[in-house]
Parts: sequence; C-alpha cells; structure tokens
Amino acid sequence: MQWQVDDVMTREVITVGADTPVGQVASLLDREGISAVPVTAEAGRVLGVVSQADLLDDVAHGARQPRSDQRAAPAARAGDVMTAPALWINPDASLSQAARTMQDRNVRRLLVTGPHGRLLGVVSRGDLLRPYARYDAAIRREVEAVLRRRLWIRPEQVGVRVHKGTATLTGAVGRRSTADIVTRLARAVPGVSEVDNRIRYDFDDADLARSKVSRTHPFSAEPFRPDAPQRRRLRLGGSQRHRQAQGV
Repeated sequence: MQWQVDDVMTREVITVGADTPVGQVASLLDREGISAVPVTAEAGRVLGVVSQADLLDDVAHGARQPRSDQRAAPAARAGDVMTAPALWINPDASLSQAARTMQDRNVRRLLVTGPHGRLLGVVSRGDLLRPYARYDAAIRREVEAVLRRRLWIRPEQVGVRVHKGTATLTGAVGRRSTADIVTRLARAVPGVSEVDNRIRYDFDDADLARSKVSRTHPFSAEPFRPDAPQRRRLRLGGSQRHRQAQGV
C-alpha cells in the first residue's frame, strides 16, 4: 500500500469568501489559531489563500497612504489581499510527492483540490509525518495486509513482529526471491525503520534470477527442477513431419 494525500489530509477546512472583510479574516485567524485560510467561490472552487503575511502587507501598505486616501478607500476584502493562484495538490498524490512540493515551495501546507478546483481538504507537514509515528501494532497489521494482498501470504505462513519500528519476519516460503520480495514490501510500509528477515526458503534461486536461461516467475506454482534437461517444443507443419518420417 502506498499512502496518498487523501489518506492523511484534513477534510474539515475553514474558508472565507472573496467579499469577507480583512478585519474578519484577521479575527478568524487569531480565534482559530491558524496562519492562513482558503478563499473559495461557489461550489467550493478555490480562488486563493489569505495568510498572516498577506494581512501584514495590507497593513503596511495602508500605513503608507495619506489619511485622506484611507478615509476615501473602501474596506479591503479577502479577494483584494489574497495570494492567487493557491498552491494545490491532487488527493491521489503520494506523500513523498507532497513533501517534495512543500520543500520546493517552502510552505507548511497545501490545499487539496478535486475536479474544477473544488476544495477537498488541506494537508500539512504534520499530516505527512503521521503514518510514520504510528503504534507498532498498527504497523504490523498493515505489513500483514500488504503481504496478503500482494503475495497471498497469510500470517500463518510468514509471521510479523514490530518493535519500535523494527519489523521481524519469520516463517518459510518456497524461494529465496519470494523472501526478498517480502522484505522489500515490508520495508516500504510507513513506520517501518528496519527489517529483520528470518524467513526460511526451500530453494535458492538467486543465480537463476540472474540467468537468461530457464527464467521462471518467482510465484509460479510449477516446481523448479535444476537437474531436469531442458526441452524445446517444436511445432512442425504437416510437410515437416512427413520429411522427418522419410529421413529427410
């Protein structure tokens, strides 16, 4: 299982409209303890984002204006000071993709949008780290689920123990290549920091996997017989069989 943004994002998001006065936006940020708020239109379509930095820029700009201009100018609205377009990401993006976007753009959160730019949620840096800070029992259950879905291996065949992020794998499989795949799948589960592979196997097919001859699928049900002679099956037409019968 590869975790996606949709698995960790916050779905309940506070928003404001483009006509919301800047004073109300500032009060909202202070009351909710947040640093930014999305600006949305009808049907939740994202227009931009108003952050604390945007509000400070507006205050600094207003302080430089003459007093007479300040009285004449209408009150600023969220649509006047927002940053647009807003940074967004698809809900099916991987956590690593979201993390790279945050690092590249030097932001702490991204808006998650769906079709037509509709707001679905918000994903933050803390959300991306959540799968890696889970309890050992939750990590063990996910490793078992991955092995069952990908390799049809149940806990009775390969046992999984997780302690402080270290996954210990025990049991037996038919081939060494299968044991190696189990290790790679377990290592890819968020929260697994190390894998202790103690899986036994009946046949070491490492050399076979590197060979270009007699290559077989690692999950094949057909047993491999290294001492059996290799046979080529030739499909001969009627005239070819007739010539063979005549000794030609």
